[in-house]
Amino acid sequence: MSPWYYLLALVEVPLFCLLAYFGGWLWVAFIAFGTCIGLSELYSHQIVRGQRPEVAVGVLCGLALLVVAEFLPAEGWGAAAVGVVLVTMAGSLGAQFTRTGQPGRIRDAAVTVLGVVYIALPMSFLLLLCKLDVPELVTGESAGRLKARLGALLMVTLAVWLSDTAAWAVGHLVGRTKLTPRLSPAKTVEGALAGGGMALIVTVLVGLWLGLPLPHGLALGALIAVISQVGDAAESVIKRDLKLKDFGTVVGPHGGMLDTFDGLLFAAPLTWFYLQFML
Repeated sequence: MSPWYYLLALVEVPLFCLLAYFGGWLWVAFIAFGTCIGLSELYSHQIVRGQRPEVAVGVLCGLALLVVAEFLPAEGWGAAAVGVVLVTMAGSLGAQFTRTGQPGRIRDAAVTVLGVVYIALPMSFLLLLCKLDVPELVTGESAGRLKARLGALLMVTLAVWLSDTAAWAVGHLVGRTKLTPRLSPAKTVEGALAGGGMALIVTVLVGLWLGLPLPHGLALGALIAVISQVGDAAESVIKRDLKLKDFGTVVGPHGGMLDTFDGLLFAAPLTWFYLQFML
């Protein structure tokens, strides 16, 4: 990775942590900005290829999911989120009424919903993770705002992003065996194993800092190791279908927002569900 990537990370990571720690509208706006960029990347490339996703429906419903996740009580956000997804489906299909008979109506509605479910819904879990106090779940007592606000979020983000870095480094240095040559020729088995190992180590270490029992740290780390690479492969499927190398350049040489958050889109919801229900 180029020095530009690391320089960008030195700015973005502290900002990410600072906004997550304080929360509120600025934190929601930050996640909303990333969500809108991701939706724009997906929808714009579909439009270039002749599809007509309902961008306004997708963006408005995506933002609604973020507001629901941040500001509704824990016991009510799930039902509200399902309602937003149903509104997305109804709005996407309703927008086709004036174009009935033209080809691709079902496809256009479907790709609109895809953007909300694939991007906005998982991004809302970044907000939910900041409301999940891991020490309190384990012991019944909070260990302070730092661990309450950043603990669960850092566990998954550090695991995914350091896993990506380890997979890239090992794959480029010693990678020989192609993992999915038709889907993503640059990925290797050696890189995938290194990335998985890094995700496991980071999850266990952050988990120990939070007081998470070691068996839970190992189990969650193994799940993140697998699901983050599944998320990366899923993004590659979409890029191959759209004939893209990267979704954009918003993160400089590292690509677009979706190229940076691909593994996290799968890992963040999994982490929330694991911590919420297994503890």
